[in-house]
Amino acid sequence: MKKKPSILLVPPKGSRVKILPIRTWMAAILIIIVVIGFAGFFIPFESLALSAQEQNQHKNLIEQNKRLHQNIGATLRLLANLKENTVRLEAKKEQSMEIFGLPQEKHTSLVKKSKANSASMESGALLNYISEREEHISAFAYLASEGGKNLFESIPVNYPVSPSASIISRRFGTGRDPFTGKQKMHYGVDFAAEIGTPVMASAAGTVTLVEEDPIWGKRIKISHAQGYSTNYSHLGTTRIAQGRSVKRGDVIGTIGLSGLTTGPHVHYELWYKDRPLNPEEYFFPVQELAANR
Repeated sequence: MKKKPSILLVPPKGSRVKILPIRTWMAAILIIIVVIGFAGFFIPFESLALSAQEQNQHKNLIEQNKRLHQNIGATLRLLANLKENTVRLEAKKEQSMEIFGLPQEKHTSLVKKSKANSASMESGALLNYISEREEHISAFAYLASEGGKNLFESIPVNYPVSPSASIISRRFGTGRDPFTGKQKMHYGVDFAAEIGTPVMASAAGTVTLVEEDPIWGKRIKISHAQGYSTNYSHLGTTRIAQGRSVKRGDVIGTIGLSGLTTGPHVHYELWYKDRPLNPEEYFFPVQELAANR
């Protein structure tokens, strides 16, 4: 018969010896208590808890750093877009001043630097540049409007169709012809929109032609100051007569499907002394035009 482990208790003064049997579960509990005691003495549990806390802090810092980089990237893209638009407006302003024979301003080194390498301009220099150009452009707008003569009234800088109601389906330049599939020069910009969308005069001028052509459909031609002229083709309706004067923004027709076309749009051309120009290089932002009206 297998003997069970026991504890022998020998009391003093010759008392009777007592034998206490040790059960298995009691022995297991004693061993666990001893092991936990040694573990608590040799293993730094506080350090383990601190390490987990540091890991959580490190994870939070990584997330914050990621969000910060995203915000910085969005801000830099916004600044780059603002810089590009500002330089573009400056170029348009100089071109207009040259056409009308207005005096040119002296350029600062910052302006020259921005034109030479606008992509390398630092954020601080960019903000200073934008502030400086805003003052010059405002002064230019005032000069152009003096005496009731608004410079932008007679230069085709307005969109023929509201940008919020249309999309550009084909741009100026060489591209594939949708009917022949061959490369062909496209002398204008196509604005696709819903049938009936208003088409506006891009500048003040005189209507020199209103016709219906088998290829160009219902078409209007307007002569503007300084040798500029504009064409509006594939119209659905025409709302102006030949020989009439128009102001910038006047509705002259609507989007349609007349002539040889693949969808409702207006084909808009800009010419300067019998030379085709890219209209997109002349368009001003809508808010800029509204401020000058």
